Amino acid sequence: MNIDSIRQKILELSEKFREKYYTLIATERDRRALILGVSVITLIVLYLVFHSYSSGIDSLQKRSVQLQKQLGEVKALKAEYEDSNKKIVELSSKIKKENEALISVVEKILLNEKLDRTNFSIRDVNSRSNSDEDFYEEKSVDVELNKISLNTFVDIMYKLQNKPSLKVSNLNISTKFDKANSMKVKMRVSTYEFKQVS
Repeated sequence: MNIDSIRQKILELSEKFREKYYTLIATERDRRALILGVSVITLIVLYLVFHSYSSGIDSLQKRSVQLQKQLGEVKALKAEYEDSNKKIVELSSKIKKENEALISVVEKILLNEKLDRTNFSIRDVNSRSNSDEDFYEEKSVDVELNKISLNTFVDIMYKLQNKPSLKVSNLNISTKFDKANSMKVKMRVSTYEFKQVS
């Protein structure tokens, strides 16, 4: 095929198209119908484009609102975590680990009250490490006091309870009716050590 024949075919096709076009719009009414049809098709296309664009924007706005809500929740959780962490640090600084063993601390308190060594015994209870979920470790000793007066006992309890790192539990007091100033006391003294927060 040469260029002249291709040119000839293009001219023929364009002439046929022109004839069909003029046949379609031969009257004023046909012209109006064609313009109206093209306008409707254009409007439908524009509506579809606009609708898909606006629905995309709507979904993006909804997603943005969801993400902002989740961000607010994360910020609240972060603030709660920081507050809890701060409280644990404060408690850890208040409950300082004794440099001495718990037995030695309790023994010093008892000796400062002028108790005879034969009138008390202190027995170490194995360190109790709670579950991994707990944030503290408990160490305890069992203390037995014999032949002590009520005043001495009150002083000992005051000193034990006023040490921020000590707690007295399992208190058992027995007295004899005729010997009110000679009490027998059993108790457990515990200390709590906060684990390191990671």
